[in-house]
Amino acid sequence: MPSLLMLSPAPIIETMGGDVVLDVKFVEGMKLHCQLWPGQVRCVLWRGEYTIDDPMRYSVAQLGFELIVLDRGTPVPAMLLDESSLVYCSADDLRHLNLPKAMRGRFGKLVYTVEQALTGRLAAGFARHAKVRQRIGSAVYNLRNEWQLRRALAGADGLHFNGYPAKQAYGRLTERTLHYLDNRIRTPMLARPAEQETRAAYLRSGAPLRLAWFGMMTPESRVLDFLPVAHLLAARGMNFTFDLFGTGPDEARLRDGIAALGLSDHLRLHEPQGFDARLVPRLRQDADIFLSARRLPTPLSAYVEALGCGLPILGTKNAMLRRLVSDSHAGWLVRKGRAGNMVRAIERLDQDREQIIAASAKAVDFARANSFETVFARRMNDLRDIAHAENP
Repeated sequence: MPSLLMLSPAPIIETMGGDVVLDVKFVEGMKLHCQLWPGQVRCVLWRGEYTIDDPMRYSVAQLGFELIVLDRGTPVPAMLLDESSLVYCSADDLRHLNLPKAMRGRFGKLVYTVEQALTGRLAAGFARHAKVRQRIGSAVYNLRNEWQLRRALAGADGLHFNGYPAKQAYGRLTERTLHYLDNRIRTPMLARPAEQETRAAYLRSGAPLRLAWFGMMTPESRVLDFLPVAHLLAARGMNFTFDLFGTGPDEARLRDGIAALGLSDHLRLHEPQGFDARLVPRLRQDADIFLSARRLPTPLSAYVEALGCGLPILGTKNAMLRRLVSDSHAGWLVRKGRAGNMVRAIERLDQDREQIIAASAKAVDFARANSFETVFARRMNDLRDIAHAENP
């Protein structure tokens, strides 16, 4: 019976009674792996000091997969590698670059997932650290490990790339590759035809343009860049609303900016909402365009999720979004820099709302082709094929 071993950076908290606290989305994902893998599924997690976004307590017996918990820094036991038909793990945290050598001589296969190219890791380090010394240290670390990463990827039996930049950077290192766009939009969650018709009628009526954004309010998101955009739009007399859903370290500064600039009638902050039950229906019914000020060339599930709600994307140009807009034909790009670039693009779209309606239809079509279940099944089919495992 084929055995799948997954090495995950997911957080875990162990309780005194022997139960574990895990993120609900992680457990749901693991259960899907169990359904689509024709054998035993094991997952290794490492202890640490964690906060969990959506925590739930589980008994180990009810998980449905075998959980192995190791101390931080502990290597994967050789016995687990011996017994695994396939080892599946992320290469991005750089902790498992020894696996091609470790798997040599064993019957099991190795597949890495990759999300970030070197340019993305460097940009993320600069965005994450404010001090020059920390930025230099992050850059040196990533540059020193790049050759080891490339050697490890070349030694794997397969590579799964989330997003476009990683595929472009490392796609030639091995013959077996798969590209996907990770997201949470399932087919039943896509914008309905009736909702699309209602949105089109709303836009044609000349009612206020409804802008939206959702995510973590972090420096990487550049959510504070929306303040001058909204201020300029209001100063020019444009009739619009801009709803932002989320929280994070930049939330307080964003609220202060809204108050200082008198933007409360236009720029409205909302607490995080349940994604499936509340946020997605609201975006499908009460928004027209998703704005993104993100500059990092890294994959972001919100891109496809917004498209699935029927929202074309107007965003700051980066390597990831540039290719996504090109493939989906459901968005527009502006150069990073002055807020006026995005303001002028919004004004043009406000004057040509048929453009928004056409892009909205293409957005849903693209998201349907990249829905969660479609992407997940494609990945699992590839893993089974690499491991020569029969379908469940």
